[in-house]
Amino acid sequence: MSRSRQALIAELQATLTQAVTDAILVQQAVADRLGMGLADFKCLTALLEQGSATAGDLAQRTGLTSGAVTRMIDRLERAGWVRRIHDTVDRRRVIVEPVHARLGEVEPLFEGMAAGWNAALADYDDTQLRVLLDLFGRMRTLAREQAAIIRADPSST
Repeated sequence: MSRSRQALIAELQATLTQAVTDAILVQQAVADRLGMGLADFKCLTALLEQGSATAGDLAQRTGLTSGAVTRMIDRLERAGWVRRIHDTVDRRRVIVEPVHARLGEVEPLFEGMAAGWNAALADYDDTQLRVLLDLFGRMRTLAREQAAIIRADPSST
């Protein structure tokens, strides 16, 4: 690996780390505006990605305990962001789903980011966009794998 390649990789890693931090700050600002904590907002966004989930699914996805997830779901339900429904196959199983009527409150808060991303991405051709998609897909997988390792093995830190 050439020195310039090493420098580029180091710069890319540092930039990506800062981009993640900056994204968390945006999410915190949105959560604050909506009157919820960041963990609650992340739970809501996880539900938006999946469509619905059980409390156990959310605990696994967020790394929180089942008790913490139950309290989070309670808060989100009281605020009208989610609802619990019984599984039609197994009535003992409860599924949490977002209240879609409330989602209109979230989208405007991300309009500036969406416009900025569209403007930035306009400078890249389709081949470059595919490379970026591949990179970010790999990074998401790596991040989830590493989070699971860190949670499972306290000596890994």
